[in-house]
Amino acid sequence: MAAETPEPLRLISYGRATLRVLAESQGLSIGEMDVPAGFLSPPPAIHNGFDEAIYVVSGQLTVVKGHDHARKVTAGGLFLIPRGTRHAFANETDEPAHILGMWSPGSALRFVTDIGAALPASGYPDLAVLGDVYRRHHSELAV
Repeated sequence: MAAETPEPLRLISYGRATLRVLAESQGLSIGEMDVPAGFLSPPPAIHNGFDEAIYVVSGQLTVVKGHDHARKVTAGGLFLIPRGTRHAFANETDEPAHILGMWSPGSALRFVTDIGAALPASGYPDLAVLGDVYRRHHSELAV
């Protein structure tokens, strides 16, 4: 018998994807998302007010951490982004990737909501708009 997927607490639009919030508290928030094939996250950035982790349940992501070369993270892999660390991710494959995202403190979901709303469904995001969202959330673009 397959495990039931929990009902999301809420949905957050994130460009071409939707983050399903599974748990939310003052200290930690957890969400899941199907990252579409060809998906690009916002440009490399640094979050100074929260830690982030991405666990790849299925599929594959290409991630950049710091100024290292991009590397592949496949199913079962965890991508930990401590606050103050430059990072970005993409799905460069032809298949969607299913991920769990975790943020501490949980209030980081306000950033996820705002940046998700600023991401277009196609094309490149407006860097001035993204920069404003990042500044409001104690984060910065690190292109």
